[in-house]
Amino acid sequence: MELTYIWHDCFVARGEGFAAVFDYWTDPETSGGDPRFLDSLDPARPLYVFVSHHHKDHLNRDIFGWAERFPKIHYVLSKDTVRACRHILSSTSVYSGPKVERGRYTELKPGMTASFGDIKIRAFGSTDIGNSYLVETPEGRIFHAGDLNAWVWTDDSTQQEINKAIGDFKAILNDITAYLETQADRRISICMFPVDSRIGGEYYTGARMFVRAVDVVHFFPMHFGLGDASEQRRHRLDATRFGLYANPDRGDYIALQSPYSSFLSH
Repeated sequence: MELTYIWHDCFVARGEGFAAVFDYWTDPETSGGDPRFLDSLDPARPLYVFVSHHHKDHLNRDIFGWAERFPKIHYVLSKDTVRACRHILSSTSVYSGPKVERGRYTELKPGMTASFGDIKIRAFGSTDIGNSYLVETPEGRIFHAGDLNAWVWTDDSTQQEINKAIGDFKAILNDITAYLETQADRRISICMFPVDSRIGGEYYTGARMFVRAVDVVHFFPMHFGLGDASEQRRHRLDATRFGLYANPDRGDYIALQSPYSSFLSH
């Protein structure tokens, strides 16, 4: 399976018979029009487009125009995304732009599942809004956290708020581990997870907790595309301080931070 970083929280995963795009926002190497990575995707194969939630750094509504290029496209959308894009998803709206037929998207809420041949999708919760996604493929499991994290804003929070943030994260993490414990193979092959130092000194807490609770084979930090150029450079560097959060007993920790940098698992 090949994983390509695009920007911020957007990655493209490619398997033997499918491609999946997670949380497309922007392509810094494309000025207008469709992102460049679409040219490398085979229109004859299924393309799954995931949106964890409708915040502007996780959703670009241009994704719905991709249906004209990819006859086997299917959108996996959180409930709040469906609500925010109802004019595009409704056949009776007065919206004049590209629309998506009902059979080409699936709305998932936490706890819900969907299957498309060999691809099985399970939605888990988020500590912001929307979903995180566990995608089971013949090549292995993919987890995209969306905005699931222990959002511990150390400098701006009371101890009570910090405890709640960690407690909320633990509750969803427990849901994930409870599901994995029912499986013969409990590993997640590819995990994309926020490691965002904008929140202060404890920015790595969620990642540290996650990789100690879950057997992650390949971990990819994300969510460092906000702020000006100088801030982004600092956040990217902070995300690679793997010694702060990596599980010393298992897993590889890989920094894909330049647009279109890729990793190929074997």
